[in-house]
Amino acid sequence: MAPIAHRADKRAPRSSVGPPAATESRLGVAELAARLRDQIADHEIPPGARLREWDLATEYGVPRLVARDALERLTHLGFADRQPNRGVVVHRFGIEEILRLYDMREVNEGLCARLAAHNAHTGTWDELIETFGDTMADVVERKDFNAYSAHYERLRTRLITVADSPPLAELLERLNDMTRIVGRRMLLVSDRATHALHEHRAVLAALRAGDAGAAEQLRRATIRNVKESVWRYHTFLL
Repeated sequence: MAPIAHRADKRAPRSSVGPPAATESRLGVAELAARLRDQIADHEIPPGARLREWDLATEYGVPRLVARDALERLTHLGFADRQPNRGVVVHRFGIEEILRLYDMREVNEGLCARLAAHNAHTGTWDELIETFGDTMADVVERKDFNAYSAHYERLRTRLITVADSPPLAELLERLNDMTRIVGRRMLLVSDRATHALHEHRAVLAALRAGDAGAAEQLRRATIRNVKESVWRYHTFLL
């Protein structure tokens, strides 16, 4: 099995002596599956890597049953596959599959924007509108893609929160995780960030105006444009 990399901010430190730290030992199936899913989305665990339940149980200090059920959850959600003679391996997305995921994102991100426009109170978007002004213009000019991704994530999360639809939120998080690495790589190989900034500003303006129809259509256009860019640059992305 390929070694599982970890980001420092995602794990509690372990003691150098004795059993795993208490925070690790309390991981349940959902928490472990979410942690692995996050690492898969960021390619810290790469496509094709084998995921063995006994390795995960040791690494995270959980019972093997918890590791087994977490792997079943990842397989059910499409982040891993069961292969003959190999067991559970991280799913490798092809370009056609990625494009279909963006088709799904377009429809559901648009719906999310519509619901958010309906539900928002006065001032909900003011902070983000300010951020996506000069601050984001400077970020794009400096090509600070870590900052860009962090600010975009705030926008995406705010839309989901204000839309207030748990089933839709769950679907959007799953679709985002499946396409996240492609979107981040896109920033490195294209001028997508410059175009996206103007698109995000237009969505925020529609949201502040309470124009649900415009917010939906503009958000759909953004995702559609990302899909077109993915197709154009896919040889560099996958």
